[in-house]
Amino acid sequence: MKMKSEMLLISLALACIAGSQGGEFWEKKEFQQWSERECRKLLEDSPWGKNYTLSQTLIEPLGTSSIAGAGDRARESRPEISYQADFRSAQPIRQALVRLEQIRVKYDQFQPAQKQAADQRARDFLTVGFPDTVVLRVAYSSNVQSDDRDLARYWQSQTTDTLKNFVFLNAAEKVPLLRYSVTQGAGREFQVVFPREYHGRPLLGPNDKTLQLEFPHPAIRGQAGSLVLIAFKVEKMLIQGKVIY
Repeated sequence: MKMKSEMLLISLALACIAGSQGGEFWEKKEFQQWSERECRKLLEDSPWGKNYTLSQTLIEPLGTSSIAGAGDRARESRPEISYQADFRSAQPIRQALVRLEQIRVKYDQFQPAQKQAADQRARDFLTVGFPDTVVLRVAYSSNVQSDDRDLARYWQSQTTDTLKNFVFLNAAEKVPLLRYSVTQGAGREFQVVFPREYHGRPLLGPNDKTLQLEFPHPAIRGQAGSLVLIAFKVEKMLIQGKVIY
């Protein structure tokens, strides 16, 4: 009987250890302990950050090498255009941004006074609330130089007015764009802002399963434009029972 009791206690202890080791790293560790790889994962492949890639294998007609942009397309066996979206209003994403900056400047090697100043800047950034809006950052790129330039030309020429009927955040309803801003010059990203309430109701309802960002991808080098839909699973965006976005 004593041996059975001991075995039961060992089994329970092992179960507790396994349970404590479950969950994602953002639930198990303070953000100051995240690695650069973990921060990148949060931004690019997590409940709050997703990648969306358009891939095409192109066959260029004879004689097109003299056409501007045709040559570099022909050299790519698999031309791609990528969009990466993340919720800048979600605290885990903002924590990842702070930690990436800490890693970049070698925060862990700072003297106490330097750490105190850096910690205050981090607190100022992380305590900014988003009670009325939802903010997403979208980065775009192409492995074909001419396509990358065309993408930048398109997105950098857009405004809130030109996009307000084409950019939505979808849950129970299609919630239209509130504000659009874009990085000019060599930048390859834009920001879209939506209201947290629409028609007097919260953007997300209790039965919503997916939060979906919708925006148009322009026609590039004769390829037809398309609709980009980037989906985020609501059940995965929970922290301590609350949906974070």
